[in-house]
Amino acid sequence: MRKIFIIFSFIILTACSGAKQASEVNKVYVSSAKYKGLTCKELIAESEIIRSREPALAAKVDKHYKSQKNTELVTWLLFWPAAFWLEDGEKDSSELARVRGELDAIRQAMLAKDC
Repeated sequence: MRKIFIIFSFIILTACSGAKQASEVNKVYVSSAKYKGLTCKELIAESEIIRSREPALAAKVDKHYKSQKNTELVTWLLFWPAAFWLEDGEKDSSELARVRGELDAIRQAMLAKDC
């Protein structure tokens, strides 16, 4: 009975966080219209600039996720009401989603121009 309680408690504690891993962040829609006026060379340059930002953002989101999980566990054990006010890292996650959306918009613009 004690093992079941411990397992159930662990599942509840790990499932409560609003923080996301980088692999769980979905791209948001960005219109490719803002890239239609660019040449193929400019599109490639723009995609390289944006693509270079994605790994750093993904690492930042993953670092926040790991830190948040550890903080959440300690919070639940020491003072559980504070667990409801933990930051979910939405700012970094939304920026990563926007970057992924922009890359997709550039890809669509490149396909439309046969780059």
